[in-house]
Amino acid sequence: MHRPPRLATWILKRFGSTIIEDALVGDLFEAYQTRPSPFRYWREVGAAIGVGACRDAWHHLPVALGAIVAGLFVAVLPVWLLVNISAASLANVPLPVWIQTVAPWLVVSGSALLSGWVVSLLFRAHRATAVLSLAAAILVVGAIVLHQTDLGPLALGSVILLDALAAVGGGSLTGVRDRTVRG
Repeated sequence: MHRPPRLATWILKRFGSTIIEDALVGDLFEAYQTRPSPFRYWREVGAAIGVGACRDAWHHLPVALGAIVAGLFVAVLPVWLLVNISAASLANVPLPVWIQTVAPWLVVSGSALLSGWVVSLLFRAHRATAVLSLAAAILVVGAIVLHQTDLGPLALGSVILLDALAAVGGGSLTGVRDRTVRG
């Protein structure tokens, strides 16, 4: 018996669509037994999450929009405070250069992580839809805002992707959603 990648199964259970039941996890497990390809398993898990999230977002549009608004507010507030703190007030604080370099990135990634966690708590019934909608919004807004900076394409893509992944990671902190019996 071949064991599929545990992380992929864990991600599927955390961010699978509300329509996805344990049957899909079983079907993917059985398919993995006939063709034990980790790449294929990951691809199928990604496709199931993506298709399910799009379908859920369409059926629960107010949840997706609410998650985007609430999540972006939570993500942007610490960044806005960081940008608007007067440089003169920080000039007297003796900080090493590496802290001055790393601190903004930690604030941005930390606020994305916090926003994913808050959205997953606010929209617990449709957590996957809410968190994945927020991650997509962070990708779009990050690309628009950071495009105006002098970051190269690789750095720009890395920063935006890490922020989206931080939001997804924050959303995964609340635990597996309860499965309901459909009848």
